[in-house]
Amino acid sequence: HTCFDWLMPAMDAFRSRWPEVDLDIVSGFHAVPVGLLHQGKAEVAIVSESAQGEEADVAFLPLFSFEIVAILPKGHALLARSHLTAKHFADQVLITYPVPDEMLDLVRRVLGPAGVAPARRTTELTVAMLQLVASGRGVAALPLWAVKSYLDRGYVASQRIGAHGLTGRLYAAVPERLRERPYVAEF
Repeated sequence: HTCFDWLMPAMDAFRSRWPEVDLDIVSGFHAVPVGLLHQGKAEVAIVSESAQGEEADVAFLPLFSFEIVAILPKGHALLARSHLTAKHFADQVLITYPVPDEMLDLVRRVLGPAGVAPARRTTELTVAMLQLVASGRGVAALPLWAVKSYLDRGYVASQRIGAHGLTGRLYAAVPERLRERPYVAEF
């Protein structure tokens, strides 16, 4: 199982309804995926923050919401807590993607406002992040859907962030000229 087990069936279903639409995933890490739209390298970018009104000629269409959880090594002391707050991250090494802090919900919405700045380590690959956490090199905060198969297998453990959880949202950023296309609406 991979963190994208849900993606392939969804793409197959979309392809069967829209065979004339090419689906291709742009590989590699893109710190500013909306830039791919402006460069003409993509017609849809999946982003975690709506910049509606800030990006000329780009529409941000809501896709879905999800819980972001703290990822911890099995047996970590913080697993005994009912949930984590900013102070619980203060003496941890936080493993993140190499993106600006404003792109990380945990930093932007929890740690930053509390003035907490834990030591940091970065990696571009989710699987590398999980391996670092599993080996006790730090903690991470990731979408539950992205790590569910690793949690189910007991590779790492998770803990809720905040009493009510930390919710993230994904949006499809599309050129405004494509916004009303039926295949975009179905996507």
